[in-house]
Amino acid sequence: MNLISSFLLSMGDFLEYDFLFFALVGTLILSITCGLISPLIVARKFAFMGSAVSHSTLFGLSMGLIFFPWENTFAVFTTTLIITLLLVTFLAQATYRQKLPTDGLIGIFFTASMGAGILLFHLFARQRGNLMGILFGDILLLRVEDLWFSFFLLALFIPAILIPFKKWIYTSYDEEGAIISGLNVKLFHYSFYFLVTILIVSSIKIAGTVLINTLLLVPGVFGLKMAKTIPQTFVYSVLFSVIFSCLGLLLANWQGLPSGATLSVIQFLALSLLLLLGKFKKKS
Repeated sequence: MNLISSFLLSMGDFLEYDFLFFALVGTLILSITCGLISPLIVARKFAFMGSAVSHSTLFGLSMGLIFFPWENTFAVFTTTLIITLLLVTFLAQATYRQKLPTDGLIGIFFTASMGAGILLFHLFARQRGNLMGILFGDILLLRVEDLWFSFFLLALFIPAILIPFKKWIYTSYDEEGAIISGLNVKLFHYSFYFLVTILIVSSIKIAGTVLINTLLLVPGVFGLKMAKTIPQTFVYSVLFSVIFSCLGLLLANWQGLPSGATLSVIQFLALSLLLLLGKFKKKS
């Protein structure tokens, strides 16, 4: 009972402290956007691509910190977004219907961009930012402008995914058929990369560049495993993402744990437990 009461009391911190309230709102928005795009990432078998894009943001952040202090959030993140989008454009081009294995190309991009980012950070920007916070997230860094950016992102994602919903499904599950039917598959390919990049850059302060991939993958895996229809897949993915991301943040505050790592572990444990329960019910 003492554990439960202390946990419930810790929930009041989110109303008392502004930075925790910002973190809760930011996590809620991030979890909705991750839940929306996660089934597409899993269906397209682009799990490794998420890691490549998330780690490449370190290069963009290092470049931004060379010219602007960490406190100038808008300038740093605008620079990060522009540079990462330029890098990802080359990655999208390199992976579009190439004969070479896609995972090999993504792996080269992954290691090279992250290595360059770490070198830049240590050479020119180590006094301007917290590398651990960048890599693994730090809710103390969230500001009001970050929330406005997150709201803008959510307003962008919802119509971008839902309006051409059937086309996204078609290009994700049957690319060859989509090409034959006349859909502009290349446009969807590039758009997908750009949407993922914007989402990852906006989530750096909450989940970090290393751990965001868990939030991009786990909800989609849950939705695809548990849902019976494609629309249900996205509903389940969003619900799973929202519930367990917020739970992870609450637990992180309660025990004083790193937010990004806690969100990642809680989602993984929840997925494992729910899949085991699902198998148990089928057997019984």
